[in-house]
Amino acid sequence: MANEGLRRPENTQEFVAMWNAVTEEAMRHKLTGMLPQLARGLSSPLELDDSQAEALSPVLLRALQIAASPQGGVAAAVTFLSELAADSPGR
Repeated sequence: MANEGLRRPENTQEFVAMWNAVTEEAMRHKLTGMLPQLARGLSSPLELDDSQAEALSPVLLRALQIAASPQGGVAAAVTFLSELAADSPGR
């Protein structure tokens, strides 16, 4: 049976944690698949290969989570991205 390795959550908190992990993975996969197409559709097209999209998708997903959080917002998400860019070795 395919679900043999899965166990039932012990409580609601564990269920929510498991649900969030599965949802995040699904969103990361969807974003990774869409980023190269999105990059090619820009007015100044970019070539983004699969490995670059895979590396970028968790960062963008985190920025979206920050933007959607009650304590965050778009400004907080942009700050997160700018701080990440400033700390990156390629800069």
